[in-house]
Amino acid sequence: MLTKSTRRQFLVASAALPFALRSFAQSSTEPRWVLLGTGDGKGIYRAPWNAATGELGAIELAVATERPTFLAMHPKRPLLYAANEAAKGDGSLSSFRVNAAQGTVELVQRVSSHGNGPCYVSVDHTGKTAFVANYGGGSMSAYTLGSAGEISDAGGLDCRNNPSCGVLGPVTDRQEAAHLHCTTVSPDNKFLLVCNLGEDAIEVFPISPGKKAPLGVPTRVQARVGSGPRHVAFHPNGKWVYCVHELDATIDLYDWSAHKHTASMKLREGSTVFTLTPGTSLAGNSGCEIIVGDDGRFVYTCSRGVDEIIVYRVDATSGLLTEQQRLSCGGKIPRIIAFDPTRKWLVSCNQTAPGSVTVFAHDAKTGRLSETPKTFAADTPMFVQWI
Repeated sequence: MLTKSTRRQFLVASAALPFALRSFAQSSTEPRWVLLGTGDGKGIYRAPWNAATGELGAIELAVATERPTFLAMHPKRPLLYAANEAAKGDGSLSSFRVNAAQGTVELVQRVSSHGNGPCYVSVDHTGKTAFVANYGGGSMSAYTLGSAGEISDAGGLDCRNNPSCGVLGPVTDRQEAAHLHCTTVSPDNKFLLVCNLGEDAIEVFPISPGKKAPLGVPTRVQARVGSGPRHVAFHPNGKWVYCVHELDATIDLYDWSAHKHTASMKLREGSTVFTLTPGTSLAGNSGCEIIVGDDGRFVYTCSRGVDEIIVYRVDATSGLLTEQQRLSCGGKIPRIIAFDPTRKWLVSCNQTAPGSVTVFAHDAKTGRLSETPKTFAADTPMFVQWI
């Protein structure tokens, strides 16, 4: 139940919404700011963004909030959502009102994520429902989103002591429990893919955004034993899904098809690629993020430990990957890589001290990145969001 002060916040937000929407619409094609989620910083940071040069201005605190390690922007409104990890107990999901013209971020509401270590938040394409993956808690939570930033619980999946979930993987020091690591919405907005690193599985939920109970009964897709699926990304043809695995530093290709409320996701035999240089030990190294280029010709990933970014060429017929370029991320432990809205730049958030944000020039025709990035010091950067 909302308190009087919270209701007052919502009324103020509603009154400011028309102006904020105009500001958001103007900035959506030419973002002026970069927001940085952080691990050990004081909250969400901001920096002016120069899309012509790929440079960040002075990085400063935009809003104080506990460990905002993953961010997601509302697709239609000037609202930002953050997954907040906590030192102890359950984490949270926070909503913020954003003024893109001024680069300001203001807290609206914060609710429990119903699990420890929330590490991923996504918003469906209509902006009606958000989903959070709790790595430490082994759970996933859904939320109904209001027009002024309101958040309310809408169900979820808890794999802690849940016999309906699967068997733990064999990597005993990392698969001692269920660890949910992403909540990726399918391009048609009808399904949600949730990677479970601890159980070597991908849960595929039919979803009905905006409904009181938006989650249907999931179908479990078994990943390779001991692989530790982390994140997935769809190819623009809607037929292929790439999954990067954290524990064995690999990428697999899955064939995807969907009809009404039923989806099929099948591992392509022989599609596995090792993201490390052949012969490199897994000790201290892991797979991390994966991006499919807008035209589907290239896939980009990063590996932690060796601290590399790898570019793969996609075979137009089979979807199989061939390594094209391998280069240093320019820092230590790349947590996320992302393209800016112009696709002229690829940014890597390197979380370990000395933390840094590195910006690589991107050639869309060849898929290649500049070997030497622009580097900007930052406090444990974990995520980048343009506004």
